[in-house]
Amino acid sequence: MPWTPQSFAAKHNHGLKGASASKAARIANGMLKAGVPEGEAIATANARAEGRPEHRKLSQALMSRRS
Repeated sequence: MPWTPQSFAAKHNHGLKGASASKAARIANGMLKAGVPEGEAIATANARAEGRPEHRKLSQALMSRRS
């Protein structure tokens, strides 16, 4: 079921408001449509909406390249 900004924020991140909630819902819905597991879509959408790197493994890979 696709999320609206309000339903995503209410169920998965109470701190999201306005444009951040819209961004998170849009990201999560797009990832689900692409076949990504729901839990990964939720975690990634929350991270991206809050301006954090989308995935811890990605962050670790980027950091190891700098060393």
